[in-house]
Order: sequence, then structure tokens, then C-alpha cells
Amino acid sequence: MSSKPDTRVAEQYLTWALEELAKLGCHPQASLHARMALNYLLGGSESVPWRFNESAKRFRDKADEAEQLAMVAHTASRRDTLLKIAESYRLTAEQMEQSSVNVTKRDKNSN
Repeated sequence: MSSKPDTRVAEQYLTWALEELAKLGCHPQASLHARMALNYLLGGSESVPWRFNESAKRFRDKADEAEQLAMVAHTASRRDTLLKIAESYRLTAEQMEQSSVNVTKRDKNSN
């Protein structure tokens, strides 16, 4: 990964985009494209698996929080929405973890 400030800003925007897409439950293709762009920015750096795992943990934490909020929701529609958000967060976390595995395999194969 480049340490250029513009690259770091782009990485943060893409991470936020992934979070917003998960909240909205958008089409998976949009999330895939944001993840691909983030993966491209992160490149083959040894820190990539750690970064993906860190992001996956953050998405899982957000999913847990959404589920807790769903348990105390006053309306069924709010509960359903929060559970959908939690599901999207978990899906994104799984995809981030899978990206981590793929990057690790790619790095090992290139050595």
C-alpha cells in the first residue's frame, strides 16, 4: 500500500461506502465493486490480510449492535430493518474475510 495521503483517503471513503451499502442492503454488485477498488488500493501488501480482518471485525461488531437494537425495537418494521442491516453487515464481514484469504493465497503463490 502506498502511504500517500490521497490513497489513505480513498481507502477510507471506500470503507465508508461499504458500510453504507451494507446499511442500505444494496445490490451485492455495488459492494463487490467497492471491495474490488479497495483491494486494488491495498495491493499485494503484507498488511492486506490484517486490514481485511480488521474491517471484517468492525462489520461483525456493527452486526452485533444492530441485532441488539432489534431486540429492543418497538415496532416489527424497525426490528425487521435492523435484522436486515445485521445480515448485510455479516455478509460483508464474510466477504472481507474471504478477500483476506484470497490475498494471502495470491501473495504465497507469487513468492
